[in-house]
Amino acid sequence: MAQLGTKTPIVSEPLAALPDLVPAPPTPNEILEQIGANLRQTRQQQQLSIEDIAARTQIQPRLVRAIEEGHIEMLPEPVYVKGMVKRYGNSLGLDGSSISQQVLTWEPEVATFDPTTKLQTTTFHPQIRIKPGYIYLAYLLAILGLSVATSNFLSNALAPKVTPLAIPAPKIQPVAQPKQLPDIPVGITVKSPAWAQIGIDGTTKFTGNLQAGMQLKWMAKKQITINTNNAGGLVISHDSQPPKPLGKNGQKQSVTIKVGK
Repeated sequence: MAQLGTKTPIVSEPLAALPDLVPAPPTPNEILEQIGANLRQTRQQQQLSIEDIAARTQIQPRLVRAIEEGHIEMLPEPVYVKGMVKRYGNSLGLDGSSISQQVLTWEPEVATFDPTTKLQTTTFHPQIRIKPGYIYLAYLLAILGLSVATSNFLSNALAPKVTPLAIPAPKIQPVAQPKQLPDIPVGITVKSPAWAQIGIDGTTKFTGNLQAGMQLKWMAKKQITINTNNAGGLVISHDSQPPKPLGKNGQKQSVTIKVGK
């Protein structure tokens, strides 16, 4: 037994050793920020602008700036970012392939975007906010347009339908065809030499000297016209009329003879 007044020594157990703290691996965003900072520093040392890099690499200036600032949320998929980093490094005379291999693949949810901080260093514009007054005005215009459309619809639906009058087509009277006159044979027998000009239905058919014994024949519808210096030397026959001389021997004559009925 312990004696009264004697202090019992307190035995303390040794503390368990604390585990060594392992630093967390860098995130894809941190690695891209470091790569972009190195590229930006090299670019500035070579006195090149972002537009110069864009012209060399065919990368849009906004994407070049996003790479330098490590803005993953402003860049396309990792496979495209690796290609852009490779071209960026090669344009500065660096080993772009080795630099691009340092870019880690990330998932869309890894990216974080704080519009209050990162929009200050990028060329992206903040979201446009529409004032309530404009929304109310647009609402009124929409209601007004709907009312006008409804009114027009009801007016058209309730308006009496007017049936157009059927206008009969004008009757086309057949055009009377002119009566075709029959062709009448006309013959001229030359009894003695003569000069003559002969026309049939207004068209000259012969002009010149005629010798005795010649016989001339034409087809006429209306008339025959004869000018001659020897009317007695020409014997005319037409229709069922018997042949007869045009006039006397040596007589100048100009006559028009109607044929047919």
